[in-house]
Amino acid sequence: MPTARTIGVSLLVGLALSVISPTHGIFAIIGVPAMAFLAYSSPRTAIVVLPVWMTMLGFFRRFTHGGGNTTLSGDPMLLIGPIAIIVLWIVSNQQGLPTPKTTLSRVVFAFNVVALLEAANPAQGSLMAGAAGLLFILVPTLSFWVGRRFVDEEMLWRIAWTVALLSLLAAMYGLYQQFVKFPTWDLEWIDSKGYTALNLGSGIVRAFSFFSSAQEYAVFLSIGVVAWTALAVRRVRWPLPLHLAALGTVATALFYESQRTSVFITALALGVIFGARRRMRPVTVGIAGVAAVFVLITFAGVIGGGGGGSAALQGEQSASNVLVNHQISGITDPTGAGSSLPGHIKATRVGINQGFKHPLGHGSSSVNLASSRYTAKDVKGTEFDPGNMGIAFGIFGLVIYVLLLFRMTGTGYRLAVSRRDPLGIFILGIVMATLLQWTNGNLYSVCWLLWLVVGAGDGITARSATAPELTPASAPEAPFTWRRPGEPRRASVAR
Repeated sequence: MPTARTIGVSLLVGLALSVISPTHGIFAIIGVPAMAFLAYSSPRTAIVVLPVWMTMLGFFRRFTHGGGNTTLSGDPMLLIGPIAIIVLWIVSNQQGLPTPKTTLSRVVFAFNVVALLEAANPAQGSLMAGAAGLLFILVPTLSFWVGRRFVDEEMLWRIAWTVALLSLLAAMYGLYQQFVKFPTWDLEWIDSKGYTALNLGSGIVRAFSFFSSAQEYAVFLSIGVVAWTALAVRRVRWPLPLHLAALGTVATALFYESQRTSVFITALALGVIFGARRRMRPVTVGIAGVAAVFVLITFAGVIGGGGGGSAALQGEQSASNVLVNHQISGITDPTGAGSSLPGHIKATRVGINQGFKHPLGHGSSSVNLASSRYTAKDVKGTEFDPGNMGIAFGIFGLVIYVLLLFRMTGTGYRLAVSRRDPLGIFILGIVMATLLQWTNGNLYSVCWLLWLVVGAGDGITARSATAPELTPASAPEAPFTWRRPGEPRRASVAR
């Protein structure tokens, strides 16, 4: 039986052949069955490998020949991750830790059912479009069930560190793109697959690191910031100076990437996890998040001299100056003429109104890349979940999303408050760092990861709630005691 090492060698061989071939098909022919077999035979290994693959996906697609910008325009490499997730979901129904049902799991199940039904919605133009749309809006959420069944505390520890290290590598590559040069393969991608939002003017192009878009890069950096912050709660393996240097590198890359929405969301997430760490009440935690955003605006105003950047920054139009001016002007005046926030709010409001005008929605493909491939419908996503749910699933989508909003944030909050360790804070942090992007399957490396981590948190909560009471003498370890992988369990008094 092939081992994980054999499968890894097969993927490398497929990648090498794809470099010299005119198409990604060769890699997909090797990669799809290899990852599917790994997911079937060793699901826990596949769960740890998948974050690496999904993060590096955009880089591999640019570095090798062939393929379009989406699965639906002819790039089979994008099928490897979804197929692996589907296999993991199938296996999770047969194996894994027994996990009682929770309110959150019932809401996610309702979301899955509605997504399947909306795949047959005639308003989206064709059944093929609906089926393709499930790759973006349903498949990532299957990771929730995988996380509930397979991801225990030790594996979640590994995932947190994997995500943190990947964000550091992504930040370093993004900073290289921004301030040194774009490698040849990146320049070719900009010329052939680039889009308007990449260009900030004065010949300055946003960095996008290993990812398929600058937006995906920015959201992943947000996750990286909260991951490094959570791991700092109880530092292990890395000395404090190295830990702070890693956090500073990721935060710097996020700032210079110049996506203002991600900066605001990151500030909100940091404020929330700080409040939860202090065991504040939910309302107070929300206030702490909002306060962090106002601190960000005030600090940016001080740096920029009251808005628009300082006189020194407005002079020479270097890459650094353009990026800083763009970032600070948007932060200090988030509703001004130079900000995209009013446009996002308007589009989201229109999407929500669509949910009431068309209660049955426009179908699972209407808010993602599937609609542009298989239909001629002029229906577009709004970039944020509330508007997308109104357009795709109608009134049912809006109701389910509100329930998800309360249940997912509530689960993250309870875990962070009860545990007060890196894992609890990481779960809450990733929920907040991806806020309003939970159903955006176009963010290949982000959306599925969120659902995996939330599912893991829900499973840990459900199993701990039904665990039998242990006496101090028989308790092998307190329910939320932090333990490094491989470290022997210590006897302790159960809380």
